[in-house]
Parts: sequence; C-alpha cells; structure tokens
Amino acid sequence: MAELSDNESMMSWSNESRGSNISTVNGSIGCVENGTCYRLNASDWLGPINMVEPIYGIIMPILILITILSNTLIIIVLSRNHTYFIFPAPWYMYLYTMGHHDDMNWGLVSCYLFEFMMETSPQIFHSASNWLTLALAVQRYIYVCHASMAKQWCTVLRSQVLVVVIVLVSLLHMITRMVDRTYNVVEFFEDGEEVMACTVQFSDWLKSISLNAYFLTFYWFRVIFVQLVPCVALVILNTLLFSAMKRAERRRQKLMAGKIRAAAKAAKSNSTASNGTANKRQRDANSTTLMLIVVIAIFLTVEIPLMVITALHTISSSLYEFLNYELVKKIIVLMNVGLCLSYPLNFGIYCGMSRQFRETFKNLFVSPILNLIRPAGSNQSIMMNSLGVNETKRVGASNVTRFHENPNQAETYL
Repeated sequence: MAELSDNESMMSWSNESRGSNISTVNGSIGCVENGTCYRLNASDWLGPINMVEPIYGIIMPILILITILSNTLIIIVLSRNHTYFIFPAPWYMYLYTMGHHDDMNWGLVSCYLFEFMMETSPQIFHSASNWLTLALAVQRYIYVCHASMAKQWCTVLRSQVLVVVIVLVSLLHMITRMVDRTYNVVEFFEDGEEVMACTVQFSDWLKSISLNAYFLTFYWFRVIFVQLVPCVALVILNTLLFSAMKRAERRRQKLMAGKIRAAAKAAKSNSTASNGTANKRQRDANSTTLMLIVVIAIFLTVEIPLMVITALHTISSSLYEFLNYELVKKIIVLMNVGLCLSYPLNFGIYCGMSRQFRETFKNLFVSPILNLIRPAGSNQSIMMNSLGVNETKRVGASNVTRFHENPNQAETYL
C-alpha cells in the first residue's frame, strides 16, 4: 500500500475531523452565549472590517512582499564572506484580499492554524526579534567600549550559539499557548442562512487551574521580559554607544592634530599612508556603530507604543477594565502597518550608511544586470579600447627603455 504524502495525510485527517466534529445547532451558539467558549470570526477578529479589509487585504500584502524582498537582499549581501508577518500573510490574502472573511469554510485544522499563524507564531518571532536586537546591541557595545573582550565574546561561534538559544527560548515560552485550546466546528442558522463557525474552548488542564493566573502570568512575562527590559536596555546601550562614538572621534581628531604638528615634512609624508588607513578603519567602525544606533532607534519607535498597549491591556485585565477595545484594535492595525514599514526601511539604512554593503550589493546585483543589458558591441568596444590602452602603454614603455639604452636612435622609436 502506497504511503500518503504529508499534504494528503493532513487532508485525510481534516476530512475525518470535520465529519466527526461538526455539530448543528438552531439559533445562536450556546457556549458563546454562556461564555464558556468564543467564536473565531474573521470579519471582526482584527477590528472593523471596513478598516481591516483595505489595510490587511491590499496594503499589508504589498508591504509583506517588499519586506520579503528587502530582507532577502540583506541576508544575501550580509552572508558574503567579505562582508512576523510572514506567517499571517496567507490568511491576510485569503480572508481579506480575496474576500473570504465572511464565508470561510472552517475545519478543525484551519481553526487551529488560524490562531497559530495569526497569534501564536507572530508572538514567537516577536520575542526572538526583541532579544536578538538586544544581543546585537550588547555585542556592539562590547566591541566599541571593551575592545579587549571582543575577541573572546564576539566570535562567530558564540554568536551562532546565542541565536539558537534565543530562538529556542522564544519557542519554549509559547509552548503552553500551542496546547491550551480545543476547537469545534459548528453549523447554525444566522439571519436565515446556514453558517459554519469555529468555536474555541480552553483545554481541560487549563480549566483545572486559574485562568486569570495563567493569562496574567503570560502577559506580564511578555510585558516585562519581552518588551520592557529589552527596550530600557536598548535605550541605555544606544546612549552609551553614541557617547563612545563621540569620544572616539574627538580622540582621533586630537591625535591627528598632534601628529601633524609634531611630524617633519619627510616623516609626515611617510606616515600619511598609515594614518590614512587607520582613519579609514575608524570611520568605517563609527559608520557601523551609527548605523546600528539608527536601526535600534527605529526599532524602539515602533516597539515602545506596542509595549504600552500590551501593558495597558494587562493592567486592564488585572485590576478593572478601562480600555475601549474597539479603539485598541484600530490602533493595533495602524501599528502593525508601521511595524511592517520599518523592515524595508532597514534596507535603505544599510545602503545609505554602509559603504561595504553598497559595494557588495552593487557587485552581486547591479553589475550582473548591467552586463546583461549592455549591447554586445559595447562590450567588444570596451574590451578593444582596454586592449588598445594596454598595448599603447606596453609600446610606450618599450620605447622609453630603448631610448635610455641608445639615445642616438631616439627619433627612430619615438
């Protein structure tokens, strides 16, 4: 018997699940009415549909494609030896771009994947992104302010291990959110039409403990350790890096001024090359530090408002409800657009502030394209001109040599 592929197995499981778990009710869904479950309704899940549909259905898919392209280019360029919106994207396009938010054909698999891809996985990558940004800032701080420690702590191997640890911790702290809900598909009549809905209940193990304690612990952990601590640490590190960069620049200027005053003309001409190399290295280091400062500043600009919203939501749930959640949903939609816009902006920062990034990008992408679109005749003429120049130089050098060997025959060769 032939084995089923993964997709066929999933489809088989989905069909069996739908056949045995769909129930039909008359009128409203009872568990939603009595508050023991909630319904997945894509039409109002993210906010008012007249606002969500154009933003998540048109603007966000375009921004996501631009983000994927720019991040891919950044990865390709930075991976040379010399130098959270992905997961929800299919749902944005299917529900809001294609307009299936009000006629979604729910199944147990799609119910689970909806919340996993729209809520759980973005939180995993959001946590990893915050902690990786903090790790990058700490590494740069060690490199700039404690250069003697950089060779020990800022190695490629240590960086790779740190990245793996951060991703694993980000995944582990969301494990319970992957298994704390159960799903059912219900068919009922709404406004005289048969509607299929997905209902969500909390798992039995979660009901055996306090729901309030569970969610308050989860959200306070995210507010403090995923958002507040990284943001405060990044503000401090940004300030320290900027101060260190200014001190290094002042020190370099004083050193250059002293060398210029103290050096004699001959010594000064000999030391110009070495001073120029040192100055270039210092400028490149300062440029890299400044680029990181700008990237972190943009990160904080979009992250701090999100932290405030999450903290207010947690406080509102802990003490007394004072938030207008209809307004909060609208704000979050706009914040998500700003967050998605910040990713392609990083590509512009790298291009504008890193000479090495520009040169590598030009060699990888621009030069091959120019070679392809340049006419063959143009390439030939460039090659012939190049050969002609080289031949002229060779003959000229030969003539000069012969002139020095026999000055009397100068008119014959020149």
